Amino acid sequence: MNGFVKCKKGKEGEKAVVVALEEEGHTVLLQNYRKRFGEIDIISFFAETLYLWEVKTWKDSTNFHPLFTLNETKKRKLRKLYSYFSLEHPALSHLTISFGLAHRNDKQEVVFYSHLF
Repeated sequence: MNGFVKCKKGKEGEKAVVVALEEEGHTVLLQNYRKRFGEIDIISFFAETLYLWEVKTWKDSTNFHPLFTLNETKKRKLRKLYSYFSLEHPALSHLTISFGLAHRNDKQEVVFYSHLF
């Protein structure tokens, strides 16, 4: 799969996740929060919790679950990104934090895994 198709598929997956989050009652605060070393795909708020989502658009037939992409290096980057975000948005620093993964599969379903770390 070339880079353009992969990027387009990823953006479509993020849009689907935003819609699904809003249907669940989340308020989406930001998409694609970037620093030079990484990105948080979606930041949402629900029930006094700030959710930081990694989004994966993944075929179920690959025999590799997207949760395996959240290795220790990725977790460390996400924590570091949150530390920058919290400095830039101190009014949100009192909220409970949940790092999660949103998986959009090849059936166009969105599955959420929250409170992963």
